Amino acid sequence: MRLSVIIANWNYGHFVGDAITSALAIDWDDKEVIVVDDASTDDSRSVIESFGGKVAAYFRPKSNHLGAHMFGFPQSTGEVIIFLDADDLLEPEVMKEVASVWHSGVSKVQFRMNMINADGTQLGTGFPQFPPTSDPEKLRRVYLRTMAYTTPPGTGNAYSRDFVRKAFSMAPDTLPSSDTVLLAFAPIFGDVLTIAKPLARYRIHGGNTGGLGALRLRDTSGLRQRLREDVETARLFATASQQLHLQVPVDPLSRSLSHLQYRLSSYLLDPMAHPFPRDTTLNLVCRLVRSAIGYSQLRLRDRTILLAWGIACALVPQGYRWNLILWRFDATSRPTPIKALLAIFSSLRSPNLPGRA
Repeated sequence: MRLSVIIANWNYGHFVGDAITSALAIDWDDKEVIVVDDASTDDSRSVIESFGGKVAAYFRPKSNHLGAHMFGFPQSTGEVIIFLDADDLLEPEVMKEVASVWHSGVSKVQFRMNMINADGTQLGTGFPQFPPTSDPEKLRRVYLRTMAYTTPPGTGNAYSRDFVRKAFSMAPDTLPSSDTVLLAFAPIFGDVLTIAKPLARYRIHGGNTGGLGALRLRDTSGLRQRLREDVETARLFATASQQLHLQVPVDPLSRSLSHLQYRLSSYLLDPMAHPFPRDTTLNLVCRLVRSAIGYSQLRLRDRTILLAWGIACALVPQGYRWNLILWRFDATSRPTPIKALLAIFSSLRSPNLPGRA
């Protein structure tokens, strides 16, 4: 079974070399590493070219995350595809672990990721908080009911080639991220298998807060952008479900635990610019509570923490809301006491992985 690691890079010259090195160090003979540089203006090109023939490198005009991956995918030949973010790292044993659970009909194998800071120091925490057992049928049922399931972002997933081909053929131009497309389709078109072991490292730094770092400047545009992407994802969800004649809710976003966190935050911080005019604080909090209670993909203690956060956001004065919401979505902004409490009470804590040379 051949592995293809595809790295899309844009102006991550200070990180992409480590990402490439981690991909080359995967303990699997039949592998290839493909790097697609999306018109970087820093020193990325020289860093990528320093690996010579060890990687297949492509330098192309600016598009976006999805465009770079859609270009890199046809250049690959592997049955298993990992889209490694240019600021993340993979562990050497990742493919052996993936291969040990792989079977026909899998859309992806997902695994836990340990957090590191900008210089690579491990932070003692990992995510996501997977359910105790890997049950793809149960995950699919939850997803079709709530349009949400426990999943890591891009690097934490190994996809089947057939699934990626199908997902990219349905991807709209309106979504900039391949994560949105692949994660939305995975439970519908195949089995999602879970490995609780951390097999990647997710780097926390100022440049990867997904637009939500603007909350530091009292700017809610990142939240609204996320809500617009969720609406586009819901359309994908409906399209794929109709193709397979699956019964799904008329408004799955109203049941999505992930979506409702962003939606409540957007309304509380800037109700005039909020894109859902019929929303109210009470309505959103009630939906969040109902969704959390019925969401079996998350441990009870983590759902309790999430509910406490949502209710607190609704009750505290506006000035405190900004901090609570910023701390929820931008891990780098959390004060030390908040980090310590989460380490004690949530499932985020994770033992450190072996050091790297």
